[in-house]
Amino acid sequence: MSFKINFDSENVSTGEFQLVAEGKYEASIINAEAKEWQGQFSIGFDVEIRSDVEQKHQGAKVLYNTLYLSSTNPEYAENTEKKRNSFLVACGYSGKQSLDLDEVVKNIIGKSVLVYIKHVEDKNDKERKYPRVSFVAESKVNPPQPSGPPITVGSDDLPF
Repeated sequence: MSFKINFDSENVSTGEFQLVAEGKYEASIINAEAKEWQGQFSIGFDVEIRSDVEQKHQGAKVLYNTLYLSSTNPEYAENTEKKRNSFLVACGYSGKQSLDLDEVVKNIIGKSVLVYIKHVEDKNDKERKYPRVSFVAESKVNPPQPSGPPITVGSDDLPF
């Protein structure tokens, strides 16, 4: 098989990427992990802006978000608790219950949520900004649905 391409060393990518604009987006949680630092617990999570919902930045990932689960500073304690509870409601939890952090991080992966994106300045370079999830709420659209009939794979379909 032969394939030819036209090469032009003057027409190259600058390496720039488009920053996800601030605003609300329907997203899916694609990764989550429990974290602990100096006795403070948090959930680190990544989201992907859903491609099955008509919106800007479809498929973009917003990585390295942190949800603090508690605060030692009384000034932030109530706000931290409200953000934590809103996050858990958005992920399908309800009522009053005692939750195991390791189970929560397993169960929230794949959940559809509404995220609010804000831009955060880089601590070392004030000119650079990064998108971060500032708040998570319940999704306003249905979760992604499979299209077509279910796929079944039997032992006759496997090459080994």
